[in-house]
Amino acid sequence: MQFHTEMYNLFIPPAFLIAGASLFSFIITFFSIPSVVRVSQIKGLVAHPNGRTTHTYPTPNLGGVAIFAGVIISSVIFTGIPTAHELKYMIAAMLIIFFVGLKDDMYPMVAYKKAIGQISAVVIIMIPGNFYVTSLHGFFGIYTIPYGLSLGLTFILFLALINSFNLIDGIDGLASGIGIICSVFFGIVFLKDKHLSYAIMGFILAASLLAFFYFNVLGKKNKIFLGDTGSMLIGLLLAIFAVRFMNFDSSTMYFKNNASPGVLFLVLIVPLFDTARVFLLRLLRKQSPFQADRTHIHHRLHDICGSHIKATGIILLVNLVFILLALFLRRINNELMILLGVALATFLSYIPIFITKRRSVARN
Repeated sequence: MQFHTEMYNLFIPPAFLIAGASLFSFIITFFSIPSVVRVSQIKGLVAHPNGRTTHTYPTPNLGGVAIFAGVIISSVIFTGIPTAHELKYMIAAMLIIFFVGLKDDMYPMVAYKKAIGQISAVVIIMIPGNFYVTSLHGFFGIYTIPYGLSLGLTFILFLALINSFNLIDGIDGLASGIGIICSVFFGIVFLKDKHLSYAIMGFILAASLLAFFYFNVLGKKNKIFLGDTGSMLIGLLLAIFAVRFMNFDSSTMYFKNNASPGVLFLVLIVPLFDTARVFLLRLLRKQSPFQADRTHIHHRLHDICGSHIKATGIILLVNLVFILLALFLRRINNELMILLGVALATFLSYIPIFITKRRSVARN
């Protein structure tokens, strides 16, 4: 990538730029977390155990603050001129999500106020940022779509990912682990197709999440949770990557864009499918879809395994399997790819339920 101003003209090889950006993001997040933990403990900004969560002692939940710092500082420094126009609106959206999440982590917000903040962030990046899905690439025979429909689909995609990552953040390492896997996938694809600025952003997010993952999963003295600040930020950034992936020139894309919707669905299927599944179950029980419970797949796996690490490891492995499936099936049509993904996800999601029922019968 070439950086240039009136003062200098500098070319840095992509590999060095990605490595430097990733290391910088990792260092900022890694060395910020102990300070965030100390301040959280002093101010009493911790998540307390309750009947639904799986932790047993008060734990700081402002990990998203350190991730935000690592991502936003590194993005401004390392992404370069090509994304300058889009980056300023991304930063505006990230700032809104950051403050909404921070407020909710410190003093829980009512749902509609939280939704207003999310909607504001999405509208800013879509309208003045001119950032939206422009084609469905043959999905149900549809290619170029009208402006209004483009905005509607993009709006749904952003809110779905922001809230699905917020909802799956229920056991150690899950939301951040899936975020690492998905952002590395996007980073590699963007790099392969010569979209370097977005590749750098993908690896920056992965590096920052990796630093957080260490403290969240392995940390004892400085253990910390993502909080809404972190989970919503992951969802926002992955939605940005998803829209950019959909809009890349099909003549250069490794996936030849005719399969983009199907590939995206398989890559992001874990948070999207689990959220859709839980919402449907709650509606069938005549409950509010936003009423918290323990029907998520990660809750059932945790009950079976008795360990955050084991349950998270299983789900991350499943996520990798779906990404490999996307690579293998990238040449088939979107409808068949999505149908196969839903069928496999449905089958896998009922395995923990089946095991739980068998154990219950055996005990009785």
